[in-house]
Amino acid sequence: MTQSPRREDELRELIERFERAFDPARNDPRAHDAEPPVSVEAAPPAPRRLSLPLTRPWLVYALLAVNALMFALSWLVAQRLPMPYVDAAHGTVIVDRFTAALYVLGAKDNQAIDAGQWWRLLTPMVLHGSLLHLLFNAWALYLFGTDVERVYGTLRFAAIYLLAGLAGSIASYVFNPGGLAVGASGAIFGLLGALAAFAYQARTLIGREASKMQIGQMATLAAINLLLGFATPNIDNAAHIGGLIVGTLAGLALAPRYVLVRDGWLPRIQRRDHALLGWLGATALLIALIVWFVWRAPL
Repeated sequence: MTQSPRREDELRELIERFERAFDPARNDPRAHDAEPPVSVEAAPPAPRRLSLPLTRPWLVYALLAVNALMFALSWLVAQRLPMPYVDAAHGTVIVDRFTAALYVLGAKDNQAIDAGQWWRLLTPMVLHGSLLHLLFNAWALYLFGTDVERVYGTLRFAAIYLLAGLAGSIASYVFNPGGLAVGASGAIFGLLGALAAFAYQARTLIGREASKMQIGQMATLAAINLLLGFATPNIDNAAHIGGLIVGTLAGLALAPRYVLVRDGWLPRIQRRDHALLGWLGATALLIALIVWFVWRAPL
């Protein structure tokens, strides 16, 4: 059964009317010129700056205050001491008032230490021989101490500072047995070593080039100050070197370990270290210092 040509033309015209009624874009010439749709991928979020979880420093400011107060106390004690000052128990005679005050308040003196005053290995860290000595050490302590306390935390900063200061006093006791010694320089050199140690431990996070640059800066500062110490009389470089070595080792043991982790598009820095191992290392350093002192001290 077939349809006539006229019937087919009528049917085709009817279909075209339906198409025009339900698809207006078919008759819109602009629709044929429009560009095909383009798929757009979601852009990644803008990069953001990451920062380490730092500690707000306060102990370094307390140490600065203690150093200033002890210097004022040294001056007050010096005004009240009889001259010449004689310590008959240790056979010590001092003719300078301020030097005598430093001796009374705990300067490092080998004869007094040998007589049992072992506390003189720690008290020199808060005593200074002059206002210029105090100001220079206070500036260095503020400059480096705040960074160490921020990065390591207050408790670890205190451990590094005390270990480096103790190491400096023992090194002075061993290699510079004559005369009095005061100052926080050994502990401050230890802070330099701790900053270099952290830069080494964080090399995978901050980049090897940045790590090398930071270590180089700390090494340059230490070398310049050691050279000045060798060229200047009455500078105890033994204490500086001892503090630098032990501060670096303590920094390596106690340095926090950070890694970069990603939560989807958002990276963050996470701390992953073993505190127990670090404190065991610091304790081993303390034991080694005590053994070194006892081995070199007269029986």
